[in-house]
Formats: sequence, C-alpha cells, structure tokens
Amino acid sequence: MPGAVRSATPKEERQEAARARILEAARTLFQTGGVAALSVRAIAARAGMPVMTLYGYFPGKTAIVRALWSEAFEPLFAELDAAEAAEADPKLRLRRVAQALVDYWLRFPDRYRMVFLIEDRREGDGDRWFIEETDVVSGYVRFGPLIAAARGTPEADCAREGEALLCGLTGIVHMLVTVSEYPWSGGDTYVDALLRAF
Repeated sequence: MPGAVRSATPKEERQEAARARILEAARTLFQTGGVAALSVRAIAARAGMPVMTLYGYFPGKTAIVRALWSEAFEPLFAELDAAEAAEADPKLRLRRVAQALVDYWLRFPDRYRMVFLIEDRREGDGDRWFIEETDVVSGYVRFGPLIAAARGTPEADCAREGEALLCGLTGIVHMLVTVSEYPWSGGDTYVDALLRAF
C-alpha cells in the first residue's frame, strides 16, 4: 500500500535496543564519573556486551558521545522552534526564545555537561566535526535574525550579535549549572539583563 509506514524488523528492533543500551550506559557513566569514566571498554561492560560487539554499533567513543549530543539538541531545537512560533511581537519573540534556551539546559544539566564539557574529536583525517555533520549551527544562528527583527531592521545582518547573545546565554547556563553553590538569581533575571544590551 503506497504511503504505508514500514514496521521495523525484529533484527532492526534488536539493533536499536542495543544502540539504546550503549547510549544509556555512556550517559550513566558520564553522570557518575565524568569524562574520565567514558572509555569504550567501560561503556561496553556497563551495556553488558563485549567490546567488539559495541564496535558493531559505534566505531568508537566519539561516535557514542556525538549520538548523545544529538539526543540533547533535538528536543532543544524543537522547544526553540515552538517558542519562536508562539510569539508575534519581535522583541517578545527574542526574549521567549532566549529564555527557552536557558530553561532547557537548566532543566537538563546533565545534558548541558555532556554537550559543553566534552570536547569534540575527529578520529580520522577524513572525519568531520560534529557541527559540520548536524543542524546545530542552523539551530543556533536564529538569534541573529531575531535580534535584527527586535531592532526593527529585519534585513540587517546581526550574525555577530546573535553569536554574542548565544555566548552570553550559554554563559548564564554554565554558571548556574557548574557553580550551583552560589546564590544566583533565577535564569530569567540574567536573560533580561543580557537582552537589554541587545
């Protein structure tokens, strides 16, 4: 039947379950032991499989980490898209999207740490960087056009301002997540202060 969705085969279901087990093992190891705990051998042991079996699903640790990064970014960008679509006023739209970014990472601090506290690696000369293989850059460059619209000059190139805002928003999250013992105000206080500069 045309347009029918094909069901996964039992083999595909087993493969997907194994991949999910590997990613969950890596996630757990990172949460309990940080970057130092992430070795292919430790991930395989935690996932309950031989190392060579793990290599059948991921070529190495970098591929596992990148899969976890993708898992973190997909819902973030869905939330940013929803925030952007929900507000017609350009200034309020910028505010809503900026706050959505900060709120997302604060709700998921382990995802933040996984994404921003592990440096990307290329395992071979022909390998590309994570940001070259994914939609991460296009998901983040939205801030330039949002700033331009908020200023009433939608045709203006505000790419650098958008990058600066992204750096500032990420800095807010970084401090709130990694220096949690300090009596910070809520993230919204800092988002408002930062946006006044733009």
